[in-house]
Amino acid sequence: MAIEFRPSRKAIELALNQMKADGIAGPDAYFDYDAPGGLMQAVTYREPSFVYRLGRTSAEEEIVDDALELLKSHKLIGSDASYNKEAVVLHRKEVKEKFKGSWTSLSPTMERLMYMLTSVRQPQRLIELGSFWGYTLAWFAGPCIGPHKSFDAKKIFGIDIDVKMTDQAHENFAKFDGCQSVKLIGEDAQVALERLDGPFDFVYIEAKSENHDGMYLTLLKQMYDKLPKGAWVMAHDNYDWSFAEEMKAYLPWVRDKAHFSESIAFDIDHCGIELSIK
Repeated sequence: MAIEFRPSRKAIELALNQMKADGIAGPDAYFDYDAPGGLMQAVTYREPSFVYRLGRTSAEEEIVDDALELLKSHKLIGSDASYNKEAVVLHRKEVKEKFKGSWTSLSPTMERLMYMLTSVRQPQRLIELGSFWGYTLAWFAGPCIGPHKSFDAKKIFGIDIDVKMTDQAHENFAKFDGCQSVKLIGEDAQVALERLDGPFDFVYIEAKSENHDGMYLTLLKQMYDKLPKGAWVMAHDNYDWSFAEEMKAYLPWVRDKAHFSESIAFDIDHCGIELSIK
């Protein structure tokens, strides 16, 4: 079973208050912390309108600080590990101003969490499967790209089957300084992985297929031998109900100690993310 991380009471109350302000929850609504699943009257923690707002509260920084402490407490990172909080603000401004593309499901809290995870791991060979127009890659690789980067990575791959979106990603990253290590590939990830040499010490999976519900696990198994011991693998949407079929086989596999030493489920917004450590 994975370690499960959820935000503090402060963040939960902020999200609930926003629901009240938006007219979605009544003025007397409350979150029952002692009820199984955390009931808010007759609504569970995973109620879409609640978790959507949970990823967009003013407690964003506090949530990620708590996530950082969780990693330390389980000795998954050093006790002195940290990330540059000022750089997050500057990076967000750069991405917002320079990147063009379609809607993204990343919440502000998820953006910061991803930035923190990359910062404390400081990987050298990163790869994203399903990089779309580059927005998620900009956060996945945030600390090692752009004018405010804190370390250099040897190689950063972004792969997406949509060539037009990959072309837009090229245009987006061209506006950033310090992105020489980024290589964008407009191709089916399964095909691209056949010729790309490992090792990869940091992986982000968001490649989906309308014809194959188990694409996450298919891709992970394909590249598993290219992951060295200690490699980190992140899978987005582990809590999104619309991707339940995608995660049905993936989550038990990464939570099996035979494949990964630890897996952490970050239940911080409507999508969530699973971090698995080989």
